[in-house]
Amino acid sequence: MTIRLQMKLGVVAETERLSDSPDTTMIVEPTVGSTARTKGNLYLLATGAGGRKLRDATKMAAEKVRDDYYYDESAGIVVCLKKAIRAANKQLLHSNERLVSRRGEPGPIGLALAVVRGSELYVATVGPAEAYLLRQARLLTLPDPSPESGLPSEDAADPQVWHGEMAVGDCLLLMSPNVTRRLGLVPIQDAVVQLHPQAAVEQIHRQFGSGGLGSSGGDGMIAIEAGEVGSTHKMAPLKSVWPSDPNAGKPDRSPIPLADAVGDGLAAVQSSAKRVSHSADGLIRRGFYSVFDLMPRRNLPRGRVTSMAIQRERQKRAAVAVMGLLLMVTLIGTATWQFGGFNQKEGQDQQQRAQEAYAVAQQDLDAVYGSGRDLVASDPSRAAVYLKEAYQKLQVAQDNGYSVSQLVDSRSKVVAGLNTYFGVNYVTTEIVLSFGSDNLTAVTLGPDGFAYIIDSTDQTVNRVNLATGSKVVVAHAGEVVNGYTVGRPRVLTVGAADLLILDDFNNIWRWRSANGSTSVKGTLFRLKLSDSVTWGSGVRAMGTYITNPDLGQYSIYVVVPGAQQVLRYPEAPDGSMWPALDRANYLKVPQEVSRVDDLYVDGSVYLVNGGTINRFDLGNAVHTWSPDAPGGHDVNGDKMLRPNAPVYTKMAGDNPDQDKGTFYAYDGLNRRVVAFTKVDGAFQAQYMALPNSPRLSAVQGLFVKPGPNGTSPTMYWIESGDLMKASLGSPGSASSAPAPTPTAANPFVPTAQPSSRPTKK
Repeated sequence: MTIRLQMKLGVVAETERLSDSPDTTMIVEPTVGSTARTKGNLYLLATGAGGRKLRDATKMAAEKVRDDYYYDESAGIVVCLKKAIRAANKQLLHSNERLVSRRGEPGPIGLALAVVRGSELYVATVGPAEAYLLRQARLLTLPDPSPESGLPSEDAADPQVWHGEMAVGDCLLLMSPNVTRRLGLVPIQDAVVQLHPQAAVEQIHRQFGSGGLGSSGGDGMIAIEAGEVGSTHKMAPLKSVWPSDPNAGKPDRSPIPLADAVGDGLAAVQSSAKRVSHSADGLIRRGFYSVFDLMPRRNLPRGRVTSMAIQRERQKRAAVAVMGLLLMVTLIGTATWQFGGFNQKEGQDQQQRAQEAYAVAQQDLDAVYGSGRDLVASDPSRAAVYLKEAYQKLQVAQDNGYSVSQLVDSRSKVVAGLNTYFGVNYVTTEIVLSFGSDNLTAVTLGPDGFAYIIDSTDQTVNRVNLATGSKVVVAHAGEVVNGYTVGRPRVLTVGAADLLILDDFNNIWRWRSANGSTSVKGTLFRLKLSDSVTWGSGVRAMGTYITNPDLGQYSIYVVVPGAQQVLRYPEAPDGSMWPALDRANYLKVPQEVSRVDDLYVDGSVYLVNGGTINRFDLGNAVHTWSPDAPGGHDVNGDKMLRPNAPVYTKMAGDNPDQDKGTFYAYDGLNRRVVAFTKVDGAFQAQYMALPNSPRLSAVQGLFVKPGPNGTSPTMYWIESGDLMKASLGSPGSASSAPAPTPTAANPFVPTAQPSSRPTKK
């Protein structure tokens, strides 16, 4: 039996298309045998990158390719396809609404088309359009996409037509690059492998149009799967057969004379006998039943039924009686206790406990601060023992009758001493620049000493002078640079002398000052990372590491949840690109990185993942390294003031060299920034805003700028639409700061006194 192929199709329904999609899909499967044998089936996708205004242009290009391809019979399939594409390009060039923004540059329309004739497959792509062949669960690109050759173009070259065989189970995908750029190829491949073509297309389109991606633009896609169909064989037509017996079709009769008449008589006798038997049986039964009816009977006793209303009334009376009994017992017990003196004795015991606890607290405070001494400065360990006991005793005194106002002064001294022991520094916050109600999502210190901030409301990247507070926009969404459109900025980082910007198209843009570090002018350039479309829309963080300081070359690190990896891209020796072939998985063991909030690279890689900070050396997790809990060696004591464990979301360092300097990590749950050493994670200090300040509540990014000549560093951060700054004291000691006095409404407001404390050995 011969085997032939049947094409199973999957396309996006017209009612499900996005409102601003410019794409046009066209499927032609000829029904005329001669046309199907010579031209085959045509599957065409015309896509664009200009919104719904290009819908007419893509439709015109698709119809022109279809008409010219099937009309032209002067050559084979490859030549006819190239001639049809050139004809569509010519028609677009001479259309009324010219689609070329500047003469000589390629237009925004791309074509992906395929011809299937029998088991032969011809595929061609022009401009921003993609075609993939899925064979044995492996995804192949057919042919390589070339976004620089979009239609219309003045000097359009002949497109490359790929020719091969299509086997049973192969699946061909024609897709808009807008879909692969936002989803990545992994979810697309999984859907096509597991589902029918139509179901796969619907799932891909559903993921593309939902899930908080803010998807817009081209959404065209066609899935073609080759299935096996066995050829059918026509059977010979059935012919009528006339019987040779002249009696065929007549009722069957016995050849014996009178046999049929005798049989009919016996059947009638049997039927009559059955009727007589039934009648006699009924007569006998009725006779017996009539005899039983005449026999005497005894009357049945009448039962008694209690209504539901009476039952409920009885239950209510019983419940009232039980409650009354319990109330009497309670009243008698209360009276006995009251008149017997138990209440008075309990009151005396409670007052005595409060007085004793308060006296112990005063003794502890005198041991720390009495006679002009300051035990927190001279012997911090002993002072912590006294202060913690005093804190607990003051709480006992309050629980047993002391008012908050009676304990304000003592509690203020205890809390101040504990905060000093635990390295708390209260900082004064200042506004460098306010963006009003705009949402600021990322900040970094640029190589020129200026701050760079992403304003997601305006979709811009701003360069801020930290001294004057002035700002300049260096990049914005929708900007066209060398034929490429800048997407919405998402992530910032710095590599050598470059500021790197990752947009929502997964394009990385480099911004560099034009005339030195003080110039507000610069150049924006798109880096060449050819496989960034495979990252998907969930990139969590990005960082760099300088590999050649003399040439300013660096590697790029990207946290990709879809790959469960930190991908590393080394720069080419000539500095022209970051080749996909040199890409490496940094982590030796893949792991879940969808909760990573920040990344820091200094030779080692640090991930802020799910509220904790992890270190990796050469791709292996360093289990012996972890930051100390705030409070240093006495964590349980610190939990008296701050019971919640730290939950880190952002971090920054003050020294780019490996194992040198200090880390600063933001703990939003406790509204503080914790400082610890890079080399071993030893706790240094914790910084908080003044108790009456709302700052350090919703930090979205931070960096620390060391002070000149060894002076105190300055921390900059963004929150609530403002760029903030605060001067930090030297790690290892608590700083003095004015703080409000505790009141009855807020008895736990802490104050700080200057003191030094031992750091981790």
